[in-house]
Amino acid sequence: MLLDLSKPKESRIALLENENTEAFQQLLQEYWHWYYNESIHDSVRLLLSTDLGWEKAPKAISPPVGEVISPLGQALAHTNKDIRDAALQILDATTCIPAGTALIGEECVPIDVEEFEIGVYPVTNAQYLRFILATDYDPPKDWQENAELNYEIYSNKGDHPVVWISCEEADAYADYIGGRLPTFEEWQYASRGTDDRLFPWGNEIDIPRCNTAELGAEGTTPVGMFKDGVSPFGCYDMLGNVWEWTKTPYDEKGDFHVACGGAWYYNHDYSTCISYDFFSRNYAEFVIGFRIAR
Repeated sequence: MLLDLSKPKESRIALLENENTEAFQQLLQEYWHWYYNESIHDSVRLLLSTDLGWEKAPKAISPPVGEVISPLGQALAHTNKDIRDAALQILDATTCIPAGTALIGEECVPIDVEEFEIGVYPVTNAQYLRFILATDYDPPKDWQENAELNYEIYSNKGDHPVVWISCEEADAYADYIGGRLPTFEEWQYASRGTDDRLFPWGNEIDIPRCNTAELGAEGTTPVGMFKDGVSPFGCYDMLGNVWEWTKTPYDEKGDFHVACGGAWYYNHDYSTCISYDFFSRNYAEFVIGFRIAR
């Protein structure tokens, strides 16, 4: 992790108190790792005005990784509900993918895709906990038995992708929030853009741009921490961290569904824009999560 300890708290506060647009843009540039648009302006401003370890936040995740708790993770564990809700609004962000022609697979088969929305991030533990507490669904296998009292999720991994989720459970979550899973073609389009790139950022592997085995994290990392790995349409964490379910069946009966993107457990050979695997709809594992589309 690279820490910038030269930025004093007073600098952040001064930028917040300055009402001009340039000051806020500088604030975003210096402190904000995540997606931003005007719809989440108030939430972003509230979070940046709260002491969440902004001055000690990593500028980038790089080996050796160690434990990373981001300011957004700190916000999810805050005693103030408004701050927790602001962090959840950041995680709930979606982006609109315009209609276009996607180049699918290694053969770059052109397929027309209609306009759709997709989650900027994979669904996190904090978002899934909100769903669990509002429904009668069981918590994932790796959580403590009583999800309502599982403060560990909020204090350490609220902004990590949720895992041990079956395709059926991912569908249930999507229904609950009025969404759906992306199709295989939509997922590839959102990660790859309109060309035949192998990774969201291009065709070369240089600095750590996602959480794959090469990073050495040996587990999930907070969403949104790889600003250099963002897709052409503004989606984070599309490679590595967790495999992501799609609504596309692999077999004629629909018993198996396609998952995309690789995971922290796999190297870059299995974590590309065209990487996919397939699993039984009721199967869950420590490296499988999902993101939402509409």
